[in-house]
Amino acid sequence: MLLDFILVIFASGITSFIDSFLFELESDPIEDIFSIKNAVSIILLAAVIVPFIEELIFRFPLKYERNLVFHFFDFLTKNKAKTFWFKHFRIFFYLFAIAFALMHLTNYSNTNSLFYILAPLIVLPQIIAGITLGYVRLKLGFFWGVLQHGLYNLILFSVALLFFNSNQLTKINNIDYSLEINIVEFGLNNPITLETYKSEDRIDSIIGNNTTVKELAEILDSTDTILLKKSKRLNIRFINKTNSKNPETIILDELIKEFK
Repeated sequence: MLLDFILVIFASGITSFIDSFLFELESDPIEDIFSIKNAVSIILLAAVIVPFIEELIFRFPLKYERNLVFHFFDFLTKNKAKTFWFKHFRIFFYLFAIAFALMHLTNYSNTNSLFYILAPLIVLPQIIAGITLGYVRLKLGFFWGVLQHGLYNLILFSVALLFFNSNQLTKINNIDYSLEINIVEFGLNNPITLETYKSEDRIDSIIGNNTTVKELAEILDSTDTILLKKSKRLNIRFINKTNSKNPETIILDELIKEFK
Protein backbone atom coordinates (compact mmCIF):
# COMPACT_ATOMS: atom_id res chain seq x y z
CA MET A 1 0.00 0.00 0.00
CA LEU A 2 2.91 2.34 0.80
CA LEU A 3 4.50 1.51 -2.56
CA ASP A 4 1.14 2.18 -4.21
CA PHE A 5 0.95 5.64 -2.62
CA ILE A 6 4.50 6.52 -3.64
CA LEU A 7 3.94 5.52 -7.27
CA VAL A 8 0.51 7.15 -7.42
CA ILE A 9 1.89 10.45 -6.09
CA PHE A 10 4.41 10.44 -8.94
CA ALA A 11 1.75 9.53 -11.51
CA SER A 12 -0.62 12.19 -10.14
CA GLY A 13 2.05 14.79 -10.92
CA ILE A 14 1.65 13.92 -14.59
CA THR A 15 -2.14 14.25 -14.33
CA SER A 16 -1.75 17.62 -12.57
CA PHE A 17 0.57 18.81 -15.35
CA ILE A 18 -2.06 17.91 -17.97
CA ASP A 19 -4.76 19.66 -15.94
CA SER A 20 -2.67 22.81 -15.37
CA PHE A 21 -0.88 23.29 -18.67
CA LEU A 22 -2.65 21.37 -21.45
CA PHE A 23 -6.39 21.40 -20.71
CA GLU A 24 -8.66 21.36 -17.67
CA LEU A 25 -9.84 17.93 -16.58
CA GLU A 26 -13.58 18.31 -16.03
CA SER A 27 -14.65 16.11 -13.12
CA ASP A 28 -18.31 17.16 -13.09
CA PRO A 29 -19.87 13.64 -13.15
CA ILE A 30 -18.19 12.42 -9.96
CA GLU A 31 -18.65 15.83 -8.29
CA ASP A 32 -22.38 15.62 -8.95
CA ILE A 33 -22.52 12.25 -7.17
CA PHE A 34 -20.67 13.42 -4.06
CA SER A 35 -22.12 16.93 -3.86
CA ILE A 36 -25.48 15.66 -2.56
CA LYS A 37 -23.97 13.38 0.12
CA ASN A 38 -23.00 14.12 3.71
CA ALA A 39 -19.51 13.27 5.00
CA VAL A 40 -20.48 9.87 6.43
CA SER A 41 -22.20 8.85 3.18
CA ILE A 42 -19.17 9.95 1.14
CA ILE A 43 -16.78 7.87 3.27
CA LEU A 44 -19.14 4.87 3.22
CA LEU A 45 -19.51 5.09 -0.55
CA ALA A 46 -15.83 5.72 -1.30
CA ALA A 47 -14.24 3.39 1.27
CA VAL A 48 -16.69 0.47 1.43
CA ILE A 49 -19.25 0.19 -1.37
CA VAL A 50 -17.18 1.32 -4.38
CA PRO A 51 -14.04 -0.72 -3.45
CA PHE A 52 -16.09 -3.90 -2.98
CA ILE A 53 -17.90 -3.49 -6.32
CA GLU A 54 -14.74 -2.61 -8.25
CA GLU A 55 -12.76 -5.48 -6.73
CA LEU A 56 -15.62 -7.87 -7.47
CA ILE A 57 -15.59 -6.85 -11.14
CA PHE A 58 -11.88 -6.40 -11.83
CA ARG A 59 -9.97 -8.56 -9.34
CA PHE A 60 -12.26 -11.39 -8.23
CA PRO A 61 -12.05 -13.13 -11.67
CA LEU A 62 -8.21 -13.17 -11.58
CA LYS A 63 -8.33 -16.53 -9.81
CA TYR A 64 -9.40 -19.07 -12.42
CA GLU A 65 -11.59 -21.04 -10.02
CA ARG A 66 -13.63 -17.83 -9.45
CA ASN A 67 -13.85 -16.86 -13.12
CA LEU A 68 -17.31 -18.03 -14.14
CA VAL A 69 -16.97 -16.70 -17.69
CA PHE A 70 -13.94 -18.88 -18.44
CA HIS A 71 -15.54 -21.81 -16.67
CA PHE A 72 -18.41 -21.50 -19.14
CA PHE A 73 -16.04 -21.33 -22.12
CA ASP A 74 -14.10 -24.24 -20.65
CA PHE A 75 -17.26 -26.29 -20.66
CA LEU A 76 -17.91 -25.40 -24.31
CA THR A 77 -14.34 -26.03 -25.46
CA LYS A 78 -13.62 -29.16 -23.40
CA ASN A 79 -10.93 -27.65 -21.13
CA LYS A 80 -9.20 -25.64 -23.86
CA ALA A 81 -10.22 -22.31 -22.30
CA LYS A 82 -8.48 -23.23 -19.04
CA THR A 83 -5.25 -23.96 -20.89
CA PHE A 84 -5.56 -20.68 -22.79
CA TRP A 85 -6.17 -18.75 -19.53
CA PHE A 86 -3.05 -20.06 -17.78
CA LYS A 87 -0.89 -19.76 -20.89
CA HIS A 88 -1.78 -16.10 -21.34
CA PHE A 89 -2.50 -15.15 -17.73
CA ARG A 90 -0.05 -12.23 -17.67
CA ILE A 91 -1.93 -10.62 -20.53
CA PHE A 92 -5.25 -11.11 -18.75
CA PHE A 93 -3.80 -9.69 -15.53
CA TYR A 94 -2.72 -6.45 -17.20
CA LEU A 95 -5.88 -6.21 -19.30
CA PHE A 96 -7.96 -6.26 -16.11
CA ALA A 97 -5.73 -3.53 -14.63
CA ILE A 98 -6.06 -1.38 -17.76
CA ALA A 99 -9.81 -1.91 -17.95
CA PHE A 100 -10.07 -0.86 -14.29
CA ALA A 101 -8.11 2.31 -15.07
CA LEU A 102 -10.00 3.20 -18.24
CA MET A 103 -13.28 2.85 -16.38
CA HIS A 104 -12.18 5.88 -14.34
CA LEU A 105 -12.25 8.04 -17.46
CA THR A 106 -15.98 8.27 -16.72
CA ASN A 107 -14.97 10.49 -13.78
CA TYR A 108 -14.43 13.23 -16.37
CA SER A 109 -16.75 14.93 -18.81
CA ASN A 110 -14.04 15.91 -21.33
CA THR A 111 -14.70 14.97 -24.94
CA ASN A 112 -11.77 16.61 -26.78
CA SER A 113 -9.49 14.40 -28.86
CA LEU A 114 -6.39 15.23 -26.78
CA PHE A 115 -8.19 13.88 -23.71
CA TYR A 116 -8.53 10.45 -25.35
CA ILE A 117 -4.96 10.56 -26.74
CA LEU A 118 -3.57 11.22 -23.25
CA ALA A 119 -6.04 8.86 -21.55
CA PRO A 120 -3.30 6.34 -20.51
CA LEU A 121 -1.44 9.14 -18.69
CA ILE A 122 -4.60 10.58 -17.15
CA VAL A 123 -5.51 7.23 -15.60
CA LEU A 124 -1.91 6.21 -14.83
CA PRO A 125 -2.61 6.36 -11.05
CA GLN A 126 -5.46 3.88 -11.56
CA ILE A 127 -3.27 1.62 -13.73
CA ILE A 128 -0.73 1.46 -10.90
CA ALA A 129 -3.49 0.82 -8.37
CA GLY A 130 -4.94 -1.90 -10.59
CA ILE A 131 -1.60 -3.70 -10.75
CA THR A 132 -0.86 -3.49 -7.01
CA LEU A 133 -4.41 -4.49 -6.05
CA GLY A 134 -4.23 -7.41 -8.48
CA TYR A 135 -0.99 -8.55 -6.84
CA VAL A 136 -2.57 -8.39 -3.36
CA ARG A 137 -5.64 -10.28 -4.60
CA LEU A 138 -3.51 -13.12 -6.01
CA LYS A 139 -1.04 -13.35 -3.12
CA LEU A 140 -3.34 -12.79 -0.14
CA GLY A 141 -6.92 -13.13 -1.32
CA PHE A 142 -9.93 -11.16 -2.50
CA PHE A 143 -10.90 -9.49 0.78
CA TRP A 144 -7.33 -8.28 1.40
CA GLY A 145 -7.57 -6.47 -1.92
CA VAL A 146 -10.91 -4.97 -0.90
CA LEU A 147 -9.36 -3.90 2.41
CA GLN A 148 -6.38 -2.19 0.74
CA HIS A 149 -8.63 -0.50 -1.81
CA GLY A 150 -10.96 0.69 0.96
CA LEU A 151 -8.12 2.00 3.15
CA TYR A 152 -6.59 3.76 0.16
CA ASN A 153 -9.86 5.56 -0.62
CA LEU A 154 -10.51 6.24 3.07
CA ILE A 155 -7.19 8.06 3.42
CA LEU A 156 -7.63 10.07 0.21
CA PHE A 157 -11.21 11.15 0.86
CA SER A 158 -10.63 11.86 4.56
CA VAL A 159 -7.71 14.16 3.73
CA ALA A 160 -9.77 15.86 1.01
CA LEU A 161 -12.73 16.39 3.33
CA LEU A 162 -10.63 17.67 6.23
CA PHE A 163 -8.08 19.86 4.47
CA PHE A 164 -9.00 20.51 0.84
CA ASN A 165 -12.78 20.86 0.70
CA SER A 166 -12.63 24.64 0.28
CA ASN A 167 -10.06 26.39 -1.90
CA GLN A 168 -9.89 30.14 -2.36
CA LEU A 169 -10.44 31.29 -5.93
CA THR A 170 -10.66 35.06 -5.47
CA LYS A 171 -10.20 37.55 -2.64
CA ILE A 172 -10.40 41.26 -3.46
CA ASN A 173 -10.98 44.12 -1.05
CA ASN A 174 -10.69 47.71 -2.25
CA ILE A 175 -12.53 51.01 -1.82
CA ASP A 176 -15.14 50.08 -4.44
CA TYR A 177 -16.07 46.52 -3.46
CA SER A 178 -15.04 43.32 -1.70
CA LEU A 179 -15.30 39.91 -3.34
CA GLU A 180 -14.43 36.49 -2.00
CA ILE A 181 -15.07 33.27 -3.94
CA ASN A 182 -14.15 29.82 -2.63
CA ILE A 183 -14.44 26.59 -4.59
CA VAL A 184 -16.17 23.82 -2.62
CA GLU A 185 -15.03 20.32 -3.58
CA PHE A 186 -17.78 18.47 -1.67
CA GLY A 187 -21.21 19.95 -1.10
CA LEU A 188 -21.69 17.69 1.98
CA ASN A 189 -25.43 17.87 1.46
CA ASN A 190 -25.47 21.40 2.88
CA PRO A 191 -28.37 23.73 1.97
CA ILE A 192 -27.88 25.75 -1.20
CA THR A 193 -28.27 29.48 -0.65
CA LEU A 194 -27.85 32.34 -3.09
CA GLU A 195 -29.24 35.73 -2.12
CA THR A 196 -28.99 39.00 -4.05
CA TYR A 197 -29.68 42.23 -2.19
CA LYS A 198 -30.57 45.33 -4.20
CA SER A 199 -31.46 48.97 -3.65
CA GLU A 200 -33.35 50.22 -6.70
CA ASP A 201 -31.36 48.86 -9.69
CA ARG A 202 -28.10 48.57 -7.85
CA ILE A 203 -26.77 45.26 -6.50
CA ASP A 204 -25.57 45.91 -2.96
CA SER A 205 -24.42 42.39 -2.17
CA ILE A 206 -24.51 38.76 -3.27
CA ILE A 207 -24.13 36.04 -0.64
CA GLY A 208 -24.09 32.39 -1.66
CA ASN A 209 -23.15 29.12 0.02
CA ASN A 210 -22.80 25.75 -1.70
CA THR A 211 -24.21 27.22 -4.90
CA THR A 212 -23.01 26.26 -8.37
CA VAL A 213 -21.25 28.26 -11.06
CA LYS A 214 -24.26 27.63 -13.29
CA GLU A 215 -26.73 29.04 -10.74
CA LEU A 216 -24.56 32.08 -10.12
CA ALA A 217 -24.12 32.71 -13.85
CA GLU A 218 -27.88 32.56 -14.34
CA ILE A 219 -28.48 35.08 -11.53
CA LEU A 220 -25.97 37.42 -13.15
CA ASP A 221 -27.62 37.02 -16.60
CA SER A 222 -24.48 35.57 -18.15
CA THR A 223 -24.58 34.35 -21.75
CA ASP A 224 -21.32 32.42 -21.43
CA THR A 225 -22.11 28.82 -22.39
CA ILE A 226 -19.16 27.40 -20.41
CA LEU A 227 -20.23 29.03 -17.14
CA LEU A 228 -23.85 28.03 -17.72
CA LYS A 229 -22.82 24.35 -17.86
CA LYS A 230 -20.53 24.29 -14.81
CA SER A 231 -21.80 22.40 -11.77
CA LYS A 232 -18.73 23.26 -9.67
CA ARG A 233 -19.82 24.46 -6.23
CA LEU A 234 -18.91 27.83 -4.74
CA ASN A 235 -19.19 30.00 -1.68
CA ILE A 236 -19.40 33.67 -2.68
CA ARG A 237 -19.54 36.95 -0.77
CA PHE A 238 -19.73 40.20 -2.74
CA ILE A 239 -20.22 43.63 -1.12
CA ASN A 240 -20.67 46.66 -3.37
CA LYS A 241 -19.34 49.76 -1.63
CA THR A 242 -19.57 52.59 -4.18
CA ASN A 243 -21.39 51.25 -7.26
CA SER A 244 -18.48 52.49 -9.36
CA LYS A 245 -18.59 49.43 -11.59
CA ASN A 246 -21.17 46.86 -12.67
CA PRO A 247 -21.09 44.06 -10.03
CA GLU A 248 -22.19 41.44 -12.59
CA THR A 249 -19.15 42.23 -14.70
CA ILE A 250 -16.79 42.06 -11.71
CA ILE A 251 -17.96 38.62 -10.61
CA LEU A 252 -18.30 37.13 -14.09
CA ASP A 253 -14.80 38.31 -15.03
CA GLU A 254 -13.37 36.42 -12.04
CA LEU A 255 -15.35 33.27 -12.88
CA ILE A 256 -14.28 33.37 -16.53
CA LYS A 257 -10.63 33.70 -15.47
CA GLU A 258 -10.90 30.46 -13.51
CA PHE A 259 -13.21 28.35 -15.67
CA LYS A 260 -12.31 29.44 -19.19
